[in-house]
Amino acid sequence: MTADAILQAALSEFAEKGFEGASLAGIAQLVGIKKQSIATYFPKKEDLFIAAFQEMARHYIEFLDQLYKEILGTPVEARLREIVYRTYYYRVEYPVLTAFYKRSVQFPAPFFQEMLEQQISMMEQRSAAFYRAVFEEGMNSGEIRRQHTESLLSAYYCLQDGIAMQMFFYNQEEFGRRLKDIWEIFWSGIKQI
Repeated sequence: MTADAILQAALSEFAEKGFEGASLAGIAQLVGIKKQSIATYFPKKEDLFIAAFQEMARHYIEFLDQLYKEILGTPVEARLREIVYRTYYYRVEYPVLTAFYKRSVQFPAPFFQEMLEQQISMMEQRSAAFYRAVFEEGMNSGEIRRQHTESLLSAYYCLQDGIAMQMFFYNQEEFGRRLKDIWEIFWSGIKQI
C-alpha cells in the first residue's frame, strides 16, 4: 500500500515539476511519511521516476488492450475513429498520467533518455501491430485507398500526437467539436473514394 501511495504521489509531483523540480521530501509529504521511508521501496529518486514511468506505461497499455477488445469486429472506420476519440477521453480522464508522459517525453531527464526510447518503442510496438492490422483490413476490403501501411501508421500517430497537444488549448466542449472535424478530414484523406 505504501509503495503504491508513493508511486501515485511521485506521478503527480513529476507531472507538475519534472524530474529535476520534484523532491523526495515533497513526495513524502504528499503520502504523509518521512522522506527516508521512500528509500525502503525506491532507493534513489531515479528508481522512483523509472517506476512511475513504467506505471504510466502499464496503465496506458491496459487501456489500449481493453479498447481493442471492445471494438474488435466493428467496421474499420469506426475502429480507427473510436481509438482516436477514446484516446483523447483517456487523456482527459487521467490528466496526471497525461502530464507526466508529456513532460517526460518533452524534457527527459538525462539518465532516462535510453530507457525512455525503449519504453516508447514498447508502447508503440503494441499499438502499431493493431493499427497495421486495421489499416490492412481496410485496404483489403476497399474501405481505405491502397497505400503504404507504414505511411498510414505515421499519419495516424501524427494525428494522435497533434490531438494530444491541441487538447490543452481548448475547453472540452470546444475540442469535442474540433475533434469531429479533425476526424472527418483525416478519414476523407485515406478512405476509398
